[in-house]
Amino acid sequence: MLALRSIGDPVHAVVAILSYFAIIVIHESGHAWVARRRHYQVNCIRIAAYHGRCEVEAPDYEWDDVAIAWGGVLAQLAVAIPMIVIQLAVPRRLPEAASVATAMLGQLSVLIALMNLLPVRGLDGEKAWRVIPLVRDWWQSRRTTKRLLRKWTRR
Repeated sequence: MLALRSIGDPVHAVVAILSYFAIIVIHESGHAWVARRRHYQVNCIRIAAYHGRCEVEAPDYEWDDVAIAWGGVLAQLAVAIPMIVIQLAVPRRLPEAASVATAMLGQLSVLIALMNLLPVRGLDGEKAWRVIPLVRDWWQSRRTTKRLLRKWTRR
């Protein structure tokens, strides 16, 4: 898609390619930020032509692993939503190159984030959706604990 765009206007192609790599950097930086906030060492961030990889010390807890997986997608959305708002708020006032960048960092970023959340091996969705059974188990243990405490305190 980017190569076809470069035939018509090389400036737009450069902006589109830079925006695409920015999406990857934002995503991987989100993983790294969450990992650091959870006190794990980030070994490196690798950026390739189609994807990136944030290499992090192995998490000790499943909750941490899930949070790190969500970090990339949430970082993308934190950038994509304002870009979409800008694009909708001032659609005709933006220069064409800026319009390409906002579309890439907005709409395309959301699409990539959603694809990354597919529960497929090798994508973030493989780990991210483990949040559902974790929350369910947490909620059940919380209810059980409250019930036992009420029963115990009535004696």
